[in-house]
Amino acid sequence: MSLAKEINEKLDAILFIRNEAKRMDHDLDDDQVLNNIQTGEKTNKAQALEIVEDMINNVKNELNQITNNGLNVKNIFNNKFYINDFTQDKICADIEMNNSLNNQQPNNIELN
Repeated sequence: MSLAKEINEKLDAILFIRNEAKRMDHDLDDDQVLNNIQTGEKTNKAQALEIVEDMINNVKNELNQITNNGLNVKNIFNNKFYINDFTQDKICADIEMNNSLNNQQPNNIELN
């Protein structure tokens, strides 16, 4: 796998986790009790969001590791020889479209 593709996957993972955190923040009440699936302990929304931030930090650490803290990525995405992966772009666009369609509220249409 190319370095650019690895970087894109890590960045996509961060975006996905952030979107899930926003959804969780919106959907859960502040006083709601949750179960930590890793430890089985009871937790609340604030602690769950901290766990999500830890997940993001882990992905950032992985990103720093594969890029040598950014030293290995100079001119990868902005040089004239970088070719964008149009197939991957289409896959991402399709996923985004499906997510937006699936997250919409149903219409209030009654059938007679």
